Amino acid sequence: MHRTLMRVLHITSEYPPVIWGGLGTAVGGLTKALSRESASVGVLLVGGALVLGEQPYGSWNTFSVEELKNQFTTQNFVRKANILFFHVSLDATGETADLLSDYWVPEIIHLHTAWLLPVAQSIREKCHCPIVFTVHSIDKAEYEVGKFFNHWDIQERAINESDSIIAISKNEKELLAGYYPHVISKISVAGNGIAESIRAKTIAKKREWKTTGLTVLYTGRFVDRKGIRELISAIPQVLSQFPEATFVLAGGYGGAAEIQKEWLADALGPFKDRIIFTGWLTPDEVNKWYERADILVIPSWYEPFGMVVLEGMLYGLPIVATNVGGPAEILVHNVSALLIPPKNVDALKKSILDLLRDAALRKRLGESASKDVRDKWLWNKAVKKIQKAYADTIIISRVA
Repeated sequence: MHRTLMRVLHITSEYPPVIWGGLGTAVGGLTKALSRESASVGVLLVGGALVLGEQPYGSWNTFSVEELKNQFTTQNFVRKANILFFHVSLDATGETADLLSDYWVPEIIHLHTAWLLPVAQSIREKCHCPIVFTVHSIDKAEYEVGKFFNHWDIQERAINESDSIIAISKNEKELLAGYYPHVISKISVAGNGIAESIRAKTIAKKREWKTTGLTVLYTGRFVDRKGIRELISAIPQVLSQFPEATFVLAGGYGGAAEIQKEWLADALGPFKDRIIFTGWLTPDEVNKWYERADILVIPSWYEPFGMVVLEGMLYGLPIVATNVGGPAEILVHNVSALLIPPKNVDALKKSILDLLRDAALRKRLGESASKDVRDKWLWNKAVKKIQKAYADTIIISRVA
């Protein structure tokens, strides 16, 4: 059983609304969900951008270290919806550990970004509390599957030196156990969740199942392991058979013109009027595309969890996804999505065309996805496994 008002400090490099991927979305949703349950939540954002004013996950103020030293007392916590926000630069993390040990001692440190392990360790030393590390994506798998170069030794150290590890899907636990068999006893599985949205619920209920003017949406990073090259190969084949469709490729790092210049392949030239590159978007801007789209495509080679899956389901979108990692555990083929093998352009093309041509199929899959995400994946359900991981970690740390 988790105890009431457990103090949990989340250490992260990104937080909504300024995020770059699923990590920031997941941390924002989790902290808000925990604050509504039985935790007193702190968020330590190191670097990044913390936006002032009312936001979807609460309000906060930004303090420099000197301001914290002068103003921060137990009587004037910066607290909104039971969340206490700290925002420090990379060179101020040592002072932050001192402040926390004096004024707000966490019982659990929840680390979300491996390179911030030294920050977590300094707080653990001062506050005598264990570190739980959520591995949002396995760096070794990123490289081996997608040839995405990274310094996995940094993550490896965090895996070895944290007191417990959270894998965000069963497949991720198996991968972690394969790469790091000596830590298997420290691993628990707790997937992400998603917050209900009245707007998304309304869109899902009133979605029009059109037969013309359809939009196919991709949203995410423009890297090989996301399957973006397979999608770009499939697009001209789809548009040659269904020329009225529009493809929207949302995301990437940079502006629309910059990304289009890099990714608009020669084969797409004849169809460039039917392809929109949006560039990087805010969460609100992405949500508008979920509203306007008719099909969501997730062609990843490696997908640890896939917040985009839950987001698409929340808006009642029919989904084409590869049967890997998180999507394979969240979605059911021909019930809530069409699942295909990764790196298979023919299967991707066929599934997109099947949905474009069959409004009844889109309706069935979209409505099933909308129901499934609300039955199984809202944060009030997903947060229970996180809380159990916290409680188990505290027990283990006390025994040790």
